Amino acid sequence: MGIQRKPFRITIYTREGCGLCDKAKEKVERTAKDYPIEVEMVDIAQDKSLEEAYGHLIPVIYIDGEKTFVSKVTELWLRRELELRSDRLS
Repeated sequence: MGIQRKPFRITIYTREGCGLCDKAKEKVERTAKDYPIEVEMVDIAQDKSLEEAYGHLIPVIYIDGEKTFVSKVTELWLRRELELRSDRLS
């Protein structure tokens, strides 16, 4: 058995009422069944600078502190990204 990886830290920048954000979170949660993931949701409405930076781009998804997806994510893209990141550790 391979080395156990620390969980991927996924941050989703969102706001209340964002349907695309809700779908992105669902995709992350489904993927979490197969990969170690810690999810943090950040409401951009609580921070003016985040609102200015991401207002029209959400959902914005960071993986391990790196901006990875903007506005759209598919489960396939997410799985591919996590697989690539897992391979780097092998």
